[in-house]
Amino acid sequence: MKVETISIEDLVNHSIQKIFRTNTSTPGYVLFDFGSQIKSAQFRAVMIGLKQGLATFIKERYNKQLDYQWLGRFDQQVNTPYHLDNASEQSILMLGYEPSQIKSEMFLADYDSYYRSKKKGVEEEGTLYEPIIQESDDEILLFSIKLDPFDNNNYRLLVINNSNSRSNREMLGLYHKARIIKPDLTKSRVVNSMMLNLIPRNEKLKNVIDEENFIDTTLVSK
Repeated sequence: MKVETISIEDLVNHSIQKIFRTNTSTPGYVLFDFGSQIKSAQFRAVMIGLKQGLATFIKERYNKQLDYQWLGRFDQQVNTPYHLDNASEQSILMLGYEPSQIKSEMFLADYDSYYRSKKKGVEEEGTLYEPIIQESDDEILLFSIKLDPFDNNNYRLLVINNSNSRSNREMLGLYHKARIIKPDLTKSRVVNSMMLNLIPRNEKLKNVIDEENFIDTTLVSK
């Protein structure tokens, strides 16, 4: 989705429609392209604003709260297999890509359809989900898509349902996979990464994050 004017409310509403799903008719992700004219700090402020909007929705819909598992900025040029990031059974992953000379590709795969294709019962499926799919398993390709366009010259925000559905089918997640076309360690590829866990409303938050520091920082981890 190309973003012409930034409205946090619109981003939240669009994300709600795309991310939260109990069946595979909903994609489970949304990709926003903000172009190249906004600033890095403004981009990260958008991520925080979207998180806050989603937290309000989750409180009302699921009677739960959003707890940070991590929030940071990384210089990443690593290929990954199809995988779920390590998080709670119900979780949301935001990946904020800043403009870079390093070209990359992103792929998503619907693991619920993937495992159902193996003709396992719903009860049994919950024990089958693996955090990583080996590249030798070509069957996953039948349930995967390549995000296109994925313009490395622009600020892009990918929001993914990272849930694993082990305990119930309230939120069905997706695997994701990154491929760096031509790594060059003399250049940077900055990714702003945010993992959010859905936890009971009365449970104490485990990680208190300085959101303002995330917005204002110039630091990037290697």
